[in-house]
Amino acid sequence: MSSEAQPDSFYGDIKSYDIHTYWNNNNETERKFAFELREQVLKDFAREIANGDIRVYKFWDKPIGPHPINMWELDFKSPEIFKRIVPYFQLNHGDLSVLIHPRSGKGDLLDHTKFALWLGHKVRLDTNLLK
Repeated sequence: MSSEAQPDSFYGDIKSYDIHTYWNNNNETERKFAFELREQVLKDFAREIANGDIRVYKFWDKPIGPHPINMWELDFKSPEIFKRIVPYFQLNHGDLSVLIHPRSGKGDLLDHTKFALWLGHKVRLDTNLLK
């Protein structure tokens, strides 16, 4: 396993990263904060979104897939974006839980568990859907 990476690529087999921001289904304060955070991301990273460097997905008001509570997601393929957006979430996620995981080519289960980073409280995913 080589530890070298090109400046424009991630380490190893990592192709991209996903960031999931969660809020509790019955907490309107968390929902509002999650929505406002998403809106702020749309503003603060508007150029990168317009260029296709960041994709921001739907605001889910129900659990979906392995995610047992509501969430919204974004993804990106650039280490340059990683250097900016991960600290952004570190400083701005408030009390929300945030999952940051790679798309490594080693499978969804490992990407969402062993290789995952968490901000705030870790949310227990339904890993049966990732096998």
